[in-house]
Amino acid sequence: MNNNPNQPREFDAVLGGEAPPPVSGVVLGGIEGVKSRLKSSVVEVKVAALSEALNYGDIGLDLVINTLTNSSEQVQRFAAKLLKQRGGGKGKQALLNSNPYLAFTMMTDWLVK
Repeated sequence: MNNNPNQPREFDAVLGGEAPPPVSGVVLGGIEGVKSRLKSSVVEVKVAALSEALNYGDIGLDLVINTLTNSSEQVQRFAAKLLKQRGGGKGKQALLNSNPYLAFTMMTDWLVK
């Protein structure tokens, strides 16, 4: 595997278009890209970033945990769902510490969307 931090990795999002990227440009991907998208005011962008965050180990897990208190209710519920499914012990403990009700499975969690 390539250890060059300036090259995109498997889960990195790379923005592109018709024009070639500038020579001194950077890839808006990796954990920095996730952090940038979490600052968006668009809920769908934040949800997509959260889905990607868990691909980056403990740093990504911490980002998901932080959204439990620093985001809209819709984003918090999505983060809770991710933590229940893929957050392991640390994620479940964060749910209990943040809002114990988020740790419960609700009927709406079972609905196919």
